[in-house]
Amino acid sequence: MRPILIALALAASLGLAEAKTANPPSPPSPPKAPAKAAALPAPKPAPAPEAPLPPPPPAPPSLLREIGGIEEYRLANGLQILLFPDEAQSTTTVNIMYRVGSRHESQGEYGMAHLLEHLLFKGTPSLRDIPEEFARRGMRWNGTTTADRTNYFASFNANEQTLDFVLRFEADRMLNSLIAKSDLDKEMNVVRNEFERGENEPMQVLNKRVQALAYDWNAYGHSTIGPKSDIENVPIERLQAFYKRFYRPDNAMLMVAGRFDKEATLQRIAAAFGPLGNPAGPVPEPYTVEPAQDGERLVVVRRVGGQPALMAYYHVPALAHPDSAPLVVLGLMLSLQPSGQLYKELVEPRLALSAGIGGLGGVEPGGMRAVAVLPPDADLPKVEQRLLDLIEGRAGKPFDESELQRVRELALLSYREQMKNPEALIQQISGLGAADWRLLFQLMEDLPKVSLADVERVRRAYLRPANRSLGRYLPSASVERVEIPAAPPLNERLAALKGPPRLEDGERFDPTPEQLAARTRSEVLPSGIELHTLAKRTRGNTVRLEMQLRWGERRATFARRGTDLVGRLMSEGSRSYDKQQLRDALQRLKASMSIGTADQGLLLSLSAEQDSLLEALKIAADVLQAPLLPREAFERGQQSALAALQAARQEPESLRQQAVRAHYNQARGVGRGDPDYLRSIDERLEDVKATSLDDVRRFYADYVSANEARVAVVGALPEGLAAAIEQLFGGWKKPAAPRYVRYIAPAITVAPARFDVPARDKANALAQWRQDFALNDRDPDYLPLLLAHHVFGGGALENRLATRVRQREGLSYGIGSGLAVSHFGHAAGLTIGGSFAPQNRDQVLDLVQQELRRLSEQGITEAELARAKTDVLEARRQSRAREAVLASSLLRMADDGESWAEVARREAELQAVSVEQANAAWRRLIRPDGFVISTVGDFK
Repeated sequence: MRPILIALALAASLGLAEAKTANPPSPPSPPKAPAKAAALPAPKPAPAPEAPLPPPPPAPPSLLREIGGIEEYRLANGLQILLFPDEAQSTTTVNIMYRVGSRHESQGEYGMAHLLEHLLFKGTPSLRDIPEEFARRGMRWNGTTTADRTNYFASFNANEQTLDFVLRFEADRMLNSLIAKSDLDKEMNVVRNEFERGENEPMQVLNKRVQALAYDWNAYGHSTIGPKSDIENVPIERLQAFYKRFYRPDNAMLMVAGRFDKEATLQRIAAAFGPLGNPAGPVPEPYTVEPAQDGERLVVVRRVGGQPALMAYYHVPALAHPDSAPLVVLGLMLSLQPSGQLYKELVEPRLALSAGIGGLGGVEPGGMRAVAVLPPDADLPKVEQRLLDLIEGRAGKPFDESELQRVRELALLSYREQMKNPEALIQQISGLGAADWRLLFQLMEDLPKVSLADVERVRRAYLRPANRSLGRYLPSASVERVEIPAAPPLNERLAALKGPPRLEDGERFDPTPEQLAARTRSEVLPSGIELHTLAKRTRGNTVRLEMQLRWGERRATFARRGTDLVGRLMSEGSRSYDKQQLRDALQRLKASMSIGTADQGLLLSLSAEQDSLLEALKIAADVLQAPLLPREAFERGQQSALAALQAARQEPESLRQQAVRAHYNQARGVGRGDPDYLRSIDERLEDVKATSLDDVRRFYADYVSANEARVAVVGALPEGLAAAIEQLFGGWKKPAAPRYVRYIAPAITVAPARFDVPARDKANALAQWRQDFALNDRDPDYLPLLLAHHVFGGGALENRLATRVRQREGLSYGIGSGLAVSHFGHAAGLTIGGSFAPQNRDQVLDLVQQELRRLSEQGITEAELARAKTDVLEARRQSRAREAVLASSLLRMADDGESWAEVARREAELQAVSVEQANAAWRRLIRPDGFVISTVGDFK
């Protein structure tokens, strides 16, 4: 039940998703002392007849303004700088945004901004292996491209040497990136595979077609990733020229957030970026203006798989226009659950599985998108007409002040939540900075002032049939045009902007096991509830609570139907709150809540602030102990589950799983009804259809209680926490409920096999390699194997699989591996997964097999082992900077019977692993010829 952040409305504007360069950051793992920063070689000065005078020191950046704790500076060369220091953070993020995206491209170079983003990770003359250097410092990094901007960001545990390295590196690649033909030849295949992955997703394909339909001339009509032809054929000379035109100090905004020394950082920025010059002439800006649309437009997309869907696109002004705030409010009032008209009129009566509208303009006029996903048997013309009537105001359902007030409160809460996390906030700002970073605050300041009259005015102005691309073409007796007004000059628009109030500061805290142990307290309450707390002063006085309830024996509970639905239906309300009242109450308390259930337990996650946590906990107690579990919500969820399963039949991953399931079931010796049995889609459909609301209610009545409860709380702890937990939950008992018995999955051996599955009309193919073996995370081989696996495929782009298949051969956008090892029992497995063009299947399979053999025969090197240790330990430390991770860790350690001292001991053991131990563990456990290999794609 998290608040819907205003960021969602912005993210839906000019592209449903950003194009990204690297694989997503690895899952959190463990820390170590920060790696020593390696200096970038300084450029050699040209020979001179006599010793030159020393250059003058670079001029310091000039302070322009401060808003909401963010300070803006400028260098003499035009580089814009934003600093958002926060001593409560133990990490630092550096983000550099260039005002160049797909709207700056012309015919023959569509997708160039995104392709160039990929090539900027290929190095400079001074730094040739960027993933290697980043991994040695334990950094998490990526790059993204949208229509308006390209940005690059790196996050790391606060370290002055690492910060110095990142700033000098970003200054280096601003002007000195190689942009080489050899790198383009390889990376073109990677980007093409990324394009092919998008072609597998029906909603992405639909979005591209609607976006292209909506624009006649403006580059916003082009997908950021570009067409396959331009990706494959763009000349290196055009990429190099594009780079030189737009990568320059006066077209960039550098942002630093988190923990850092402000004055020292300003000096470093001046030293690294101050000497950089700009090309002659100003930054080129597009000047094409999209003419007013003159009638409804229609496009029909037919693809294999997926679910029926509708998407309507309406042109709206640029983000800087004052109408942006009323448009955000209109989108939220239509879309919020459960009060929004789209939800009430389409989702609740089960005409649609989901429906909503959002989006804004960008630097130029952009658009709002309305989307409805339908069940397979939907009456599409009826739903389409109802959707358009509701959006365009023909349904006769006016908004009221209570709905407006709800959205105002949500906007203020969203604003406060954004200000709590400086590192996330600068990511949000980077999406707006191509226009002006202050527009985020202007929007937040405008939202509470929006009236119902404003909302209806912008609906009448923009959400009209003649401005819609759905699009059905109908002859018309007259032509209607919707003219999009120009945004006022930015200085005029932002002249009256006031700075936001600052949030409460957090404390400086380094999440080492020793520091965490000193703050952790554990006790058993009179009722038997375990309470584990970790006190720390957080930004905005944030606090995170997680409650774990457990019950029963797995084989008995697995036989019960609807166990996963209990938690979902709890969010529909309780004896004291209906669904809307529940959401409103949590919103007023600046709180969010989620509940998940499974066969043997429930997990409550609650985030609030110090002064509101106990009140939010009272609401959670009411929801847990007296849920409504309403019939209409159950039937709606059942319909959605059935539709999703039907839609998955022709999806590649479902086809692959279907092909291998019998092989695994036979190896496990299990049949229908066993917890370890892999079900077919038909069997899963049967189970969903056979589940009744009575099944769900009976399971709740028989099992769900605080008989065996464990609570973890991290952050700004309120007074009276233990007493409140005991009062609210101590008496919630069910003596007849069976006690919890831990289920331990058996370790299995699965014979090697090969499965190749056809998938029609899919441009992207998938492959999986899986090997099962016996291992426990306390076994001597575990930590050595963990590090060897990290080198093989567990790291980011520096691992061997990614280096060989993606970096060198350019055959896959994403390939890597995962290691799963039990704490209880000995079930373990290594899984490799990757995507590629179908015609490259045999080559990819051969490359992976080569790397498996090479690791078994030659092993890993000392340098690879050292890099893996740093990456794993730094990632674990970085993850412990988050309250949610710490709360989950307290629950896990209590369940495992471990302490922070044990965590420190294991991390010391990991640091002490030798290269001989890592290689020996890999050779003992991983057989290159022992994998079950499955591929799926349109191989014809």
